[in-house]
This record gives sequence, C-alpha cells and structure tokens, in this order.
Amino acid sequence: MSGKKVGKKKRFSILKFLGIVVLPLIAGGFVGAYAAYYFYTDTIAYIDHSCLSEVSIEYGHPITLDCFFMKIPPNTRFITNVDLIDPGMLASYDIAIDCGGHVVHSILNVVDRTAPTGKPVPVAMYTGEAPAPESLVTDIFDMTAVTCSYDGGTPDLSKGGKYEIGVKLTDSNGNSSVVGVPFNVIEDNEGPAIYGPHDIDVMVGTETISYREGIMVTDNYAENPELSIDNSKVNLSIVGDYPLVYRATDDVGNTTEITVYVHVIPIANAGQSSEVTQAYVEDAYRMAREINAQILDEDDTDVEKAMKIFYWVHKNIAFILRTPSYENWAVAAINTFTKRYSSCYGTWSVCKAMLDVEGIENICVVRERKNSWDNFHYWALVRLNGEWYHCDAQKYFNDYTPKGYFCFMMTDAEIKNAPTDHNFAKDEYPERSTTSVQKYINVYSGKILSGFPYNE
Repeated sequence: MSGKKVGKKKRFSILKFLGIVVLPLIAGGFVGAYAAYYFYTDTIAYIDHSCLSEVSIEYGHPITLDCFFMKIPPNTRFITNVDLIDPGMLASYDIAIDCGGHVVHSILNVVDRTAPTGKPVPVAMYTGEAPAPESLVTDIFDMTAVTCSYDGGTPDLSKGGKYEIGVKLTDSNGNSSVVGVPFNVIEDNEGPAIYGPHDIDVMVGTETISYREGIMVTDNYAENPELSIDNSKVNLSIVGDYPLVYRATDDVGNTTEITVYVHVIPIANAGQSSEVTQAYVEDAYRMAREINAQILDEDDTDVEKAMKIFYWVHKNIAFILRTPSYENWAVAAINTFTKRYSSCYGTWSVCKAMLDVEGIENICVVRERKNSWDNFHYWALVRLNGEWYHCDAQKYFNDYTPKGYFCFMMTDAEIKNAPTDHNFAKDEYPERSTTSVQKYINVYSGKILSGFPYNE
C-alpha cells in the first residue's frame, strides 16, 4: 500500500512539473516565434506599401529617393546607379532600392507633360490672307520639336479691326498651349495720291523728257507705293497733243491714275520773218494790257504797279518744272497767259510783257550754271525808285513761309538768301541797289506799306 502510494505521488509530481513548468515554456516559445514572424511580415508589408511601385517624373527633373516614397524609411539607399540615367531622355527604368536590408523595385517613367511656351509677335497688316502661324510666335521653348497652328482654324481677315488670334503650340508628345497674338488689320480701299503731274509743253524734235521729275507719290498706309508712267502714245517728232498717264499702286493693289497731256508744239522762230516775230510780241503785249487794266490804278507809282504785277503773276501762274526753252520770249508769254502755268522762263516772260507796256525798265537775269547739267533759272532786274532791284514772281516755300512767297525789290544780299540758287554773273548786269526796302513790302498781301521812301 505504501509502495503504491509512493508511486502515485511521483507520477503526480512529474505531471505537475510538466504542467506548471515545461508546458508554459513550450507555449511561450510558440508565442514568441509567432510574434517575431508577425513583426517581420508586417514590416515587409509597410516597406512594400510605402515604396511606390511606379512613378513618373517630368523630363529634366533630378532622380531622388523622395520620388519613390511618401516618407522615406530609415537606412534607405539606391541600389541602381541613378547617376547614369539621363532625366532628359524620355524612357522607363527599373529602379532597385535597399530599405534597411530589404530590396524593393519601382518603375521610373521619365515623361513629358509640359506644354511649349512662346511670346506673341504683334501683327499690323492689310485685309487679306492670314500669315503663316510660325511667324506669329517667337522664343518658343520645349524639349521636343514644336509645331504651330491656328487655334480653331485659319482666321478670316477680310475685314479691318483689332483682334486677338490664338496660335496653338504642340510638342512631339501632344502637349499644347495657346498664345494670343494681337492683330491690327487695316482695311485699305484708298489709292495713293500723286502730286506734280501737269501738262508739258515741248518743242517738236526734242529727244527726251524727264516725265518723273517733280512727281511725288504718297499713300495713307503703304510706305513706297509703286509709280508707273505710260508715255507710249507720246510722239515728240510730230506736232500734237498726246496723253501721258501716271499710275500709282499701293501694297494691296489700290490704284490711282492721272492723265495729263504733252503738247508738242512747233519751234517758234524756225523760218520766221521779223514780221511774224513782231506779231508774237504785239500779241503778248495785248494780253498783258488786258491784265494790267484789271489790276492797276491810274495813280499808282511804278513801285506799286510793279508790286501788283508780280503779285498777280505769283498768284495766277502755276509753276511747273519743265516747259520748252522758247527762243522767243513773246511765244512763251502767250502760252503762259493762255494756259496759266509755266516754268520760270514763262513766269519771267509775262512779268516782262506787263512791265514793258507800263514803261517800267526790266532786264532778264539768268542763273549762272555751276555744272552742265544744272537747270537755268530766270528772273528780272527791275528799275524802281531810281535803282535796280531783283524781282522774281515764282512761288517759293520754306519752314518760315509755309504759304509761299515771292521776291520783290531785293538787293544782291537779300536775293542770295532767298530760296533757289540766284547765283548770277554780277559784272554782266547794271549795278544793283544796296538799300533794303523790305520792311515796307508785304508780299503776302501784295501791298507797299505806308512810309515807303519814294525818290520818284
């Protein structure tokens, strides 16, 4: 009995030891192992979750760890040598990363999502076709090739006005932007203006004429409108009247035409007798008397008569640059009285005719030419108040006299300072007055002012 009891006590003690000591130890080991496994797998899951499996960066952007993590884990480094990757090349790369001893992989895409940029080139143009869009944007920047096109299609520029027109910039990867270009569209329906065309008198047999001399063309928009001259119907070898057409065209095709006439006239003195020549002189004097009767008073002094004569010629005879060099001054006077235009020779001739019939002494003065190609210029020396003075009825303009004026009773010094070259051979003409009377003369009204010191 006692032996059996002892045996039961031993078995109980072994079981108690296993239950109290060994089993808890075994159970604790399983629990610790499970806890360690759980912590490991959770860490791996955290690392895999925080490293992005695929990322995209804009070309040119530096490759850094923060491209791949929302928050960079400790002890993280690149395994792939990213220094060898060119971020300016559009491509995809497999990137290996060491996260504290655990290797993860991510796909890196270098992409282009940036639209091109550029600056507008403002446009001022006439109505018509739209310019090439490539010409409307400057300083275009992008990493790839860029094409330009109108945003919304080619614009209609058939009407004048101010617009902002979009030009679309598109790169090779389809990124695009729109640049607004300001347009000032001019609707031009007005032809150029032609100044200076006039009828031309020329002696039969003249070889050439400068039809362009003295002609000016302007336009409200075009800087250099084109001028053409059609003289195809002019025949300088046969007496007659021939049309001469001046045609000016601007940049958009507006055209202005002016037709004048070339009067080819017979040579005045060719084969003429003295009786015929005298008939011209008498006719010129007849026409001069008719004008003088309208503008002169019986009690006028010679100074006042001369002033009225030169003032009338200045106001009523238009100046043109080229007329025939008449050998007979009377023919020139007749033509000038009749047509009311002439060069300086005709202007002088009518002054001579009008002065002659009043008995006022006058002499023709001819400019001394410096070169063979210089033009002649004609004006008068008139004996007034007992002395010789320069008088020139031709119209002159300068900055101080925009309305134009003429020369009357000037000394050598005064005529020298007048517009146009009045250089002349001084020894070939009577001695001129050196006494200025300009303060008593008003060429704009054609009046001799009170206080004029008459010596007559």
